[in-house]
Amino acid sequence: MPWRRDLFLTLLTLFLGSGCSAKPPEKILFIGNSYTGGIRKMVTELIKQSPHSETLISFINPGGKTLEFHLNNKRTIDEIKHGQFDLIVLQDQSQFPALFPDRFEKAALALDEIIDESESKLIFYETWGRRDGDSKNQKLFPTYDSMQKALSKNYHSIAQKCGADVAPVGSTWKMVREKNPKLGNELYRSDGSHPSEKGAYLAACVFYITLFDEDPRKLKFNGELSTAEANLIKAAAFSTRKN
Repeated sequence: MPWRRDLFLTLLTLFLGSGCSAKPPEKILFIGNSYTGGIRKMVTELIKQSPHSETLISFINPGGKTLEFHLNNKRTIDEIKHGQFDLIVLQDQSQFPALFPDRFEKAALALDEIIDESESKLIFYETWGRRDGDSKNQKLFPTYDSMQKALSKNYHSIAQKCGADVAPVGSTWKMVREKNPKLGNELYRSDGSHPSEKGAYLAACVFYITLFDEDPRKLKFNGELSTAEANLIKAAAFSTRKN
């Protein structure tokens, strides 16, 4: 009977939509610069210590480079087109999305088209503001908060335009700074810009929940952090991602 057929198709659709979890990524490419290089070891180690230890992770992270550079870099484009990655993570130079949002968007959209053609999923790596604001652009971003606001806004805006996901590392960084200012300052290296081991651990936790949709609070790996520090960071990563 027609109504039975329709009922069966409806139930089947609901089952397929909600009863089957997405397959975890098996091959991931990170594209960025030193902010990607600075978390490379920690991300790799955390995933190695997780149930997803077989995941293959590659990195292209020459220091100081922008997405404009990567758009015109043969190695980057060849990897995107032929690497058969499940996920590709994009990170722009640490100041660029805040200072030059139009150029950031143009390069990101162009890379998104190439990534779409490769049938990979795109994730943007939202970075963090300088500890004391941008000293080279003080009129625009005199404080950490002003810089972080611009970075978060522009990363989330381009992700929406691309239909992509965001790894909210910068937003989690902000939460830790607010909850524990001492630990928040220790997320940075002495230059007030690049990630320390603690900052890299925060980024790794955020990427874990973003890449695999699994709770980082269940991980036993704490890096070089104390249990209390690691637990605070894991909880912040979970909270930021889920909210």
